[in-house]
Amino acid sequence: MNGENTILNSASELLSENTDLYRLLVEGVHEYAIFLISPTGYVQTWNAGAEKIKGYRPEEIIGQHFSKFYPQEALDDSYPEKELEWATRHGRFEDEGWRVKKDGSMFWANVILTAIYSSNSKELIGFSKITRDLTDRKLLEDKLSKAMEELKESEESARLLTEGVKDYAIFMLTPEGNIATWNRGAEHIKGYTADEIIGQHFSVFYTDEARERRFPEYELKMAIEQGRFEDEGWRLRKDGTQIWVNVVITPVYNAEAKHLGFTKVTRDLSERRKNEELMHKNRELHKINTDLDNFVYTVSHDLKAPIANLEGLIAMLKMDLGADASKHAEVLGRIDNSVVRLNNIILDLTDISRVQNEESPVEKVNLEELLQEVTGSLEDLIASYHAVIQPDFSGFRYMSYSRKNLRSILFNLLSNAIKYSSPERQPIIQIKTEKLHEQGQYLLTVADNGLGIHIKHTYKIFSMFKRMHTHVEGTGLGLYLVKRILENSEDRVEVESEVGKGSTFKLYFHQNEES
Repeated sequence: MNGENTILNSASELLSENTDLYRLLVEGVHEYAIFLISPTGYVQTWNAGAEKIKGYRPEEIIGQHFSKFYPQEALDDSYPEKELEWATRHGRFEDEGWRVKKDGSMFWANVILTAIYSSNSKELIGFSKITRDLTDRKLLEDKLSKAMEELKESEESARLLTEGVKDYAIFMLTPEGNIATWNRGAEHIKGYTADEIIGQHFSVFYTDEARERRFPEYELKMAIEQGRFEDEGWRLRKDGTQIWVNVVITPVYNAEAKHLGFTKVTRDLSERRKNEELMHKNRELHKINTDLDNFVYTVSHDLKAPIANLEGLIAMLKMDLGADASKHAEVLGRIDNSVVRLNNIILDLTDISRVQNEESPVEKVNLEELLQEVTGSLEDLIASYHAVIQPDFSGFRYMSYSRKNLRSILFNLLSNAIKYSSPERQPIIQIKTEKLHEQGQYLLTVADNGLGIHIKHTYKIFSMFKRMHTHVEGTGLGLYLVKRILENSEDRVEVESEVGKGSTFKLYFHQNEES
C-alpha cells in the first residue's frame, strides 16, 4: 500500500500545476466520461460527464473500486481485474459491454483503458478510463463524448490522458481558430506532427471550396451561438488525400465567462461512408434489376397472344391465296422468319425471367453428358456450319450447379460461337476446365476462332439486345442470360477477344465437383 501511495503522490504532483487550464479544456465536453483510476483500480477523479452517465456524484464514487460499474456476471469472471492486467501489459485496452449505473439500470458502453506512466516511462501511476454510452445504438462516430473528468491536472496531465487515444483527434483552438494543442490521435488522422501544425489555422484541413465559402469561420460562429457545433464532411490530410469525418467543436470559457478558445474532436468515418455508398449502390442496382425483371415478364407474356393471332392470320392468308401463294413465297417466308424470331425472343425473355425468379436445385452435373445433350440440340446448326467442338474436361468433369442453368450457359455460348464464326475458316470451339487452386475457383473456358470483338465493344456484349455483328441471326439475349445466371450464383464471366481471331469466354465458379 505504501508503494501505491508513493505512486499516487507522484500522480498528484503531475496534477498540481495549471489545474484551471486543464479544467477549462475538459469542462465543455459532456458526453464522454474520462477519469483516472489508481494502479489497483480505485477511482481518483470524477466529473459532471461521469456523473451524468454513471449517476454517481464525485463524493459518492471517488475512492471506490471501478468494478462497481460492472454486472455480477463480469465480477464473477474477475473481468475488471483482467482489464487492468491487459492494459498494464499492452498499454491499452478497449471493450464494449454492459455496465451498471448507480440506480442499477444497465447501459451499453464503449470503454478505453490506457496505462499512464511517470515522465521516465518506467513507473505505472494509474490508468485513464474513457467510457461512452452507446445504449441508443447511435454510431460512436456520430457522437462525441462530452464526459471528461473534472481533473485537477496540468497541461502535461492532459497530454498523458489523451496520448493513448488514437481513434480521435482531440485538440484546442484559439478564439481565432489557430491550433494550440495536438494529440497522437490528431497526428494519426491528419498526418501532421505537433511541430508542423501547432500555430496554423485549422482551415488548413478544409477543401478549397469550403475555405472559399468561409465554412471554418462559420463553424466557430455556430459553436459560439449554439454552445457546440457538429458536422460531417470532407477534410484534407497532410498528403492531400480526403477523409470523411465527424467534427464536434465546443467553445471554452473561464470562470468569468471569458472566451478562451475551442475544443475540437474529429473522428475519421471514411470507411463507414464507403460502406454506406456501397449499400446505396447495391440498393439502386437491385431496384434496376427488379424493374427490368418486371418489364421482361410483362413483355414476354403480353406478346404471346398477338403473335399467336399473327400466326393464325398468316395461315389463313396462305389458304386464301391458294395457288397464288407461290408468287408471294419470298414475302411469306420473311414473315414466317420474323414470327419465328419473335417467338425466340419471347422464349429468351421467359428464360431471363425464370432465372431471376426461380430457385433451381443444385445437383452434381457430368459435364461430358451435358455437352452431348447441348450439341444434340444444336445438331442442325453444327452441321450447317461444319463446326467442330473440342472438349477437354481434364481439369474437372463434374460440377455442383443447377443442371438447367448450366445447360443454358453452354447452349448460348456454343450457339453464339458457331453463329459468329468467320466465313474464311471452319469453326472450331474449344471447351476446357481448370482448377485455380490459388484463388479457390473453378474455371470453364469456351474459346472460338470466329469473327472476334473489338476491345471497345467487349463491355457491351452482355447487355440486353446487343449484337456486335448485325448480319448474324440472333436475339441479342443469349450472353445477357449467361451473365445473369452467373451473377445469381455469385459467379462471374469475362471475355477476351481479338477482331479476326476469335473470342474466349472465361467462367469462374466457386462451386466444385466435391460440393
